[in-house]
Amino acid sequence: MIGALALTSCGEESPTTLIEPDDFEAAMGEAHDAGSGIVGMPPCRALREFNQGLNLAASGKVTGTTIGIEGGGSVFAVVFSPTATPPSASEVVTDVPGHVEDCAKEIAGDPSRKVEELSELPPGAAGFHGEENNSTSEYAYTVTSDDRLLVVGTEYATGDSAPVSMERLLKLASDRAPDVSAD
Repeated sequence: MIGALALTSCGEESPTTLIEPDDFEAAMGEAHDAGSGIVGMPPCRALREFNQGLNLAASGKVTGTTIGIEGGGSVFAVVFSPTATPPSASEVVTDVPGHVEDCAKEIAGDPSRKVEELSELPPGAAGFHGEENNSTSEYAYTVTSDDRLLVVGTEYATGDSAPVSMERLLKLASDRAPDVSAD
C-alpha cells in the first residue's frame, strides 16, 4: 500500500497518496510505490550521496509515490517518518543549499553537467535544478505541517518543459502529507 487509509464521506476507506496520476496531464499509467525513499539521479556525487544518506537513515520509514510521464521521465513525492531524519527535517532543508554548492564545485568545468538552486520556491523550502547529459532533474525539500521531511522531484529530457512546477508539486504533496503515514 502506498499511503495511509483515510475515511471518505461515504464511510469507505481509500488510500491517500502524496500525488496521483490525475494530478498531471502527461501522466502515463498508474502511480508506483516509492517506499524506498528519494528516487532519481541528481547530476553529481554530492547530491546523490545526500539523498542516499537520507534514504539510509530512514531505514524504510518513508512513504512515496512515483508516476511516469509521457515522453519519458517521472514525477515523485516522498515523506519521511518524524524519526527518520536525524537531527531534524528543518535542519535537512537548511543543509540543501550547501550540498548544491558542493555539487557546483564538483562539476565545475564539465559542460555536460550543471546545477543551480531553485529560487522560486515557497518560504521554508529549498531545492535545485540539475542537468547531466540529456537528463534534467529538479528536487525540492520542505518540512510538512507535522514536522516531517517531504521531498518532491521530477526528471525529464533536457530541452523539454518540466511536466510540473516544483511549486505546484510541493503544494500537492504538502496538502496531502498530513493524511499519509510514513511508518
